[in-house]
Amino acid sequence: MTGPGALGRRRMLGLALASPALVVLLGAVPEALPRRKAKFSYTSRELKIRVAVPDLLRTTDKQAMKMLDGGYPTRLVYDMAVYAKGSRTPSAAVHVEVSVQWDPWNQDYIVQTTIGAGSPTVRRYALRADAIKASTTLSVAVAKTSDIPRGEDQIHFVQVIAQRNPIEAKSSGAGGAARGQDRDLEVFSRWVGMFVRTRPKAEKVIEFRTHPFYVPHG
Repeated sequence: MTGPGALGRRRMLGLALASPALVVLLGAVPEALPRRKAKFSYTSRELKIRVAVPDLLRTTDKQAMKMLDGGYPTRLVYDMAVYAKGSRTPSAAVHVEVSVQWDPWNQDYIVQTTIGAGSPTVRRYALRADAIKASTTLSVAVAKTSDIPRGEDQIHFVQVIAQRNPIEAKSSGAGGAARGQDRDLEVFSRWVGMFVRTRPKAEKVIEFRTHPFYVPHG
């Protein structure tokens, strides 16, 4: 059964894709992004991507490490969209949020990951380097396999926008419903930003596309 949050996101993505202005602005811009390696796997149900973005949070970034070791949560946001080669609109998309934070009581690092509207998963690491690697390496489903045409002539790629501690609008503070609306607007505005190429506001932003791939017949 599909939850209301997922339905809301689908409606907003549908609205964005249905806008003629946004479709025109999409053009071939994602195909102009620099490429990075990624691994793809698939089952009868879903297409998965494994990709690393180590430069989003580096141990050589002294300010970022100072905040992390000081117990402040570091929020990493990943938006990924699957494109068919030459297409002006994404055929599927996924939103991932990761929080990494030092726990002074247990003397370890907490990495909490939320994919879409799913429940968060929590992992703990004794070493900072391991926590950072876990928070900057993703292995997630990006599409239903049935939504991706198969065959060597059906080339696709994934556009990735990764942000560290994105700056967002303040909540209206009018209760749960208002917070839910703010959340929906946040997701919608993020996707509009992807379409019209407005640069997100964050401590660090990384944008790229994966190498081309296809799902074989079978």
